Amino acid sequence: MKYIILALLLTLFHSSVKSQPASDVNKISLSVVMPENLEGLDVSQLSKIETKISQIVTISGIGSSGYNNNFVIYPKFSVVENNIVEGGLQNIHVIKCEFSLYIKQVDNNILFSTFSKMITGSGNNRTSSLTNAISKIDVNDKDFKVFLDKGKNKIVNYYETNCSDIITKADFFSKKQEYEQAIGLLMSVPQEVKCFSNVQQKTIEIYKAYQNQRCKMLIHEANLSVANNNYAKAIETLALVDPSSSCFKEVDLIVKKIEGKIDVEQKRQLELRTKIYNDKVALEKQRIDAVKEIAIAYYKNKPAINYNYIIR
Repeated sequence: MKYIILALLLTLFHSSVKSQPASDVNKISLSVVMPENLEGLDVSQLSKIETKISQIVTISGIGSSGYNNNFVIYPKFSVVENNIVEGGLQNIHVIKCEFSLYIKQVDNNILFSTFSKMITGSGNNRTSSLTNAISKIDVNDKDFKVFLDKGKNKIVNYYETNCSDIITKADFFSKKQEYEQAIGLLMSVPQEVKCFSNVQQKTIEIYKAYQNQRCKMLIHEANLSVANNNYAKAIETLALVDPSSSCFKEVDLIVKKIEGKIDVEQKRQLELRTKIYNDKVALEKQRIDAVKEIAIAYYKNKPAINYNYIIR
């Protein structure tokens, strides 16, 4: 019966993954943070700059929507010269601007990499000349890649240096039963870091402790569903109980009570899935996917990073 529950758990979990991808977890990624106002630029111009930054980051092979908001990339844009050239029918505004990018770690306020480039734009007025200057930001410029590679290397070095401290801190949160924060912290460590296997092992350990905390509540909810003859809901709840949990034996007992009342087609599909999945491999994959979702949910509930706070 354990295999049936595991197969159902995998079915339910893969459905949730489709609606909320976890591809950025354990990968170096940067959250693009934009100001509400920058050098008098309008909303459309700020949006164009944000798009340019996202493209620059993506082209360099780094995620442009960091899920944990600890490492950010943000711009500065300033007008250095503003000249008016007299033309035939109308004057032409020529604007020289400095476009800068910064990579920073928010928690410790550490600046990891900086980059500046001069760009020039022209138009019939200040607005059009600024828009023209922004359009000239070449996302394929090799200098951008050098800047991002430098930042990426420093991020990896940061985690290499602080890996033991991160694991210790996660253990501290776990002992306080702050499991989501512990998992979120550990899952922020990129795969490129040498200690990643140790981090993943610790994450699974904390995840099992988290499951032990939740299992009694889940068993209670499942029993309530059975009492209300809502067997589909009961099985859905039981599927969330990890086989390593101290109360997993109670899952088998509840399933035995209702297995004769489960839809025949549902039984057939579950039995088919148990033939496809290898128990140990499937269970390990499920746990890794589950901790990713926990980490995403944890950081999603944290306040958004404010631009003015970053540049303080």
